[in-house]
Amino acid sequence: MKRILFLCTGNSARSQLAEALMRHMCRDSTATIDKFEIMSAGMAPESVDPRVYEVLNYYNVNSDNLTSVLASSLQNQHFDVVITLCDKASKECALFPDSDALIHWDFKDPKPQSGSQGFYDVFDGLKAKIALFLMLNGDNQSDTIGAVELFKIMSDPLRLRILMLIHDELALSVGDLTKALQVSQPKVSRHLALLRDSGVLHDQREGVWIFYHFPPDLPLWIRHIFDTVRNGQPALINQEKIRLSAIKNRKKPQSINSIIE
Repeated sequence: MKRILFLCTGNSARSQLAEALMRHMCRDSTATIDKFEIMSAGMAPESVDPRVYEVLNYYNVNSDNLTSVLASSLQNQHFDVVITLCDKASKECALFPDSDALIHWDFKDPKPQSGSQGFYDVFDGLKAKIALFLMLNGDNQSDTIGAVELFKIMSDPLRLRILMLIHDELALSVGDLTKALQVSQPKVSRHLALLRDSGVLHDQREGVWIFYHFPPDLPLWIRHIFDTVRNGQPALINQEKIRLSAIKNRKKPQSINSIIE
């Protein structure tokens, strides 16, 4: 079980909303309900702002047992992830030097604002951040490749286009890629070998054909990056897609599902 700590200055608004909301979202997901222990604390704790309860009650999020905690009282405990929610708190990460990960989500303090709208805005922003965090961390992730290695691989234009083509087509052969990319077979093969050896691609033989595809256990954070690049740069492989569609009698795997499942 991973221990998550939300850290803020007063532990009276943002971090309380984050603690309650993340617990609620974990309960809604059987994949994550037993994977996280969630707490919050403050550098200079204050009483929980009544508007926190208003927002949580409006969204039917359990607000029981919320209490302000002094961050220094927890400094001898280990937290897998410490998430700071304001700039002041981000400077106090030294309290938890053995944490596996330190993350900063900066949210404007809603307390000085009149009314409750600022609290609703923080709730909405936290919901999006927490949803992404749970999506990428909710299940056990394999150590396929690190971020530095991944971006080195993607920095090569040819390898990036190979990845985006396989993203769309699910599985492609060396011949398909050679014709779509209009580069030599040895060059394509060298890049495919690098991608395979890094764990980003798997290969599978069907008869005389070898198809390349993403492995089933490719970490979600990597898939998310590929999705973002593909949708953010939709014209990146236009010509390659046109050439691919023009290839007559193009071989396809007998069962793409058997490759990707």
